[in-house]
Amino acid sequence: MPTEKLVRITTLIPRKKGMSQADFYKHWSTVHGPMVVDFMMRHGVVEYRQYHTTPEMKALGEALAKAAGRPMLEYDGISDAYVRDFQAFQESAFKDPEYTEKIQPDELRFIDVENIQMTIGYDYWVIENGKPVLGGQESGLPK
Repeated sequence: MPTEKLVRITTLIPRKKGMSQADFYKHWSTVHGPMVVDFMMRHGVVEYRQYHTTPEMKALGEALAKAAGRPMLEYDGISDAYVRDFQAFQESAFKDPEYTEKIQPDELRFIDVENIQMTIGYDYWVIENGKPVLGGQESGLPK
């Protein structure tokens, strides 16, 4: 179980209207992902993951969602970025000219930016590698 306290920034991402799912996933993984690596690392991102909710995965989850009485989310993907210092990330990343001149225009090519949703928090480990661990980032939990 990781012991380092990291802030997790989770973004729910819908694809741009009119873009095929295949084109969205290809662009996100082969163009945008590689494009943001140096930028993110320079701004303190220690982990970045893309979670692709492909049609095949959504189909697998439909029975589970129905059994639980909940809808499947309509987002095409989720990204998770982990940082040690959220304030430093927030104060620098989106003011960087590389973001405004290169990364943001690319986001507009494939993401429906008007419908992005975000959440920020800490991971709290309950099970890891098939074993209960119950703990982890307790210092980040409300008292």
